[in-house]
Amino acid sequence: METALALCRFAHFAAAMTLFGATAFVVALTPPDLAHALRPATRAIAAAAIPAAALSAVVWLALESASMVGDWSAFFDLGSISAVLTDTDFGAVWLWRLVLAAALVVALALGRGGPTLALLLGAALLLASLGLVDHAAMQAGAVGVLHRANDATHLLATAAWLGGLPMFALCLKAYCDPNLSAGAVTAMRRFSFWGQFDVAIVVLTGVANVALTSGLGALAPATPYRLLLAAKLVLVATMIALALFNRYVLSPRLAPDGAARRALTRSCVAEVVLGAAVVALVSLFGLLDPR
Repeated sequence: METALALCRFAHFAAAMTLFGATAFVVALTPPDLAHALRPATRAIAAAAIPAAALSAVVWLALESASMVGDWSAFFDLGSISAVLTDTDFGAVWLWRLVLAAALVVALALGRGGPTLALLLGAALLLASLGLVDHAAMQAGAVGVLHRANDATHLLATAAWLGGLPMFALCLKAYCDPNLSAGAVTAMRRFSFWGQFDVAIVVLTGVANVALTSGLGALAPATPYRLLLAAKLVLVATMIALALFNRYVLSPRLAPDGAARRALTRSCVAEVVLGAAVVALVSLFGLLDPR
């Protein structure tokens, strides 16, 4: 049951983060001509991410019901699922998240799943509201509010980084088109510039999350949670090293048919793979006792 829940969490995190990151890239960083050219790709991302986020939210709820009861029969029992929605703090948050996910599905069905400010807001709320559950929900009072806000900020900043990488790779492809080259350069420069601050926010909020999860004290040295957290930190450090190499070594050498563009593309793919591994670890150790 725990394995199924971890896989479901991974699917939901990945879909919500991809939707927000890709939409934020196009809405906030991309010139209009390039945004129009990228529209088929961004609509395809929305067409995959929105249903995946909605379906995984429903499955996550059913799995939580089965986990709380301790029996797989509760996965299909509407009474048990309803009790989770109405009688638990998780359910109160999840009810609103299901409504929001349904609204995004309706918008997609009506042909309004393109990269708009409204979609960006919906994606941001769907993702940030995950900060109201998991370890952040275990604390009350001012510390609990701080932990939830910090967790939401960490999720949004991480998604802006990871979800923006596929769009950056598409910009590298558009860079070879003389009609789109100028717009692609502008979008990539903006992503690189603001990405420095975004990564800093990821690091700072990540450190704060560890401190808040441990109750501002030291984590136990050899628990599964601690080991998975350490693995995550190694992966994130590797991603930051790659990002710095891209920003200060490869980007200045960029040319439409040069080796730097191909190396940047491969580096983006590597960062996406490492990011997926980070999300997988978070999906797993979010289920563990951090103490």
